[in-house]
Amino acid sequence: MPDWLKKGLLCTLFSLGCGLMLAIFPNVKTGVNFLFSILALVIAIFYFKQFTSLRSRIVFGVMSLLFFLIFTIVIAVVLYARAHPMTTT
Repeated sequence: MPDWLKKGLLCTLFSLGCGLMLAIFPNVKTGVNFLFSILALVIAIFYFKQFTSLRSRIVFGVMSLLFFLIFTIVIAVVLYARAHPMTTT
């Protein structure tokens, strides 16, 4: 596997995990929500230790933000659909 592909897949995986943790954080109402923010921080620290170039760190931040927005929209749609079920009349 080429090195650039491996870096790209790892960046996508880490940013996906970080974005998911950040999206779950405001939706959990108990004290467990801090666990999700700490997990996002641990994922980011682990990624920053592994990849030290500025370009890869910026891409990680932007992709994490994009995944956060995508997951937040998906969670909002699911919660809305659960609260307001469609009626067939």
